[in-house]
Amino acid sequence: MSEKIKVFLDASCWIAAAGSPSGGLAAILKLARAGYLKIVATKEILWEAERNIKTKMGKEALLRYYQELGTTEVEIVDQPTPEEKAQWKSMVAEKDCHVLAGAYKAAADFLVSLDKRHILTEKVKEGFPIPVKDTGEFLEGLVSELTKED
Repeated sequence: MSEKIKVFLDASCWIAAAGSPSGGLAAILKLARAGYLKIVATKEILWEAERNIKTKMGKEALLRYYQELGTTEVEIVDQPTPEEKAQWKSMVAEKDCHVLAGAYKAAADFLVSLDKRHILTEKVKEGFPIPVKDTGEFLEGLVSELTKED
């Protein structure tokens, strides 16, 4: 694999990674640390994750979040402008437009989310120009691609 696959993780992914040192998110971050994936995010995504972890999960999870950020190279994309966010209002609630705008601005190959209610909807999956997957779908597709015979 010559080009790293660019993966935009939303806040739900970072929260899950802080809550569990194993599982799909741990595998994605491990693949990034091994050089197979490039993780991208906006500051807003990382702040949202940090705020939720602090208020809902406690010190151990917050420490794990900081450790994941400290050991995984994350490309921070410029904050989307209000205009960039507004173009996605027909697909998601206004408060979630920054997720789609950030992934689009990052030119991500995939948007990975665990937010079934707002991001992993048929409307977004069908209308957003970047493939939107949960962790399991993303990892299954990656394994399939890596093991495909030429």
